[in-house]
Amino acid sequence: MEELKNKYMIKIKYARPVQTPVKREHKLAEFIPIVPLRTSKGVEYVKAKSEGVARIFLPEFIEFAKRLGFEVKGKKRLTLVGQDDYAYLRLYLYAMGMQVLRKPSEWARLEDHVLQMEPIALRYWAATFKNAWWEHEDRRKLLHLARLFLEVEGVIQK
Repeated sequence: MEELKNKYMIKIKYARPVQTPVKREHKLAEFIPIVPLRTSKGVEYVKAKSEGVARIFLPEFIEFAKRLGFEVKGKKRLTLVGQDDYAYLRLYLYAMGMQVLRKPSEWARLEDHVLQMEPIALRYWAATFKNAWWEHEDRRKLLHLARLFLEVEGVIQK
């Protein structure tokens, strides 16, 4: 019997403009796992509950996603699709941290840190963000957690 793998989808949506020191195009990224289910007709893929929404800055986010192996679909309505669990968690944490940081130099430091994180730390922080999102469905809670994540992991110094 073949093993069924989860797929992961990140929908890129419109975001209201914000003031940042560096002018960049930004959007909202919604993280959605796609779960395989065996049915009498074969295997069907079903969208699961959203795991969070983060403000991201393009094109840095897209380039990082491509480096992690995500496929970019669409021209106007972008969607990222991938199957690697750890790549998804790395992209998820990168997006959560990116929404707090405003400078490209800080994004590069975050990118390096996320790429070097151990699987246990990846799973812990991702679960923390997901649980906060499912409980409150409020991006402000995620912003607070993102600041804590960046400080505890030593990405930024206070």
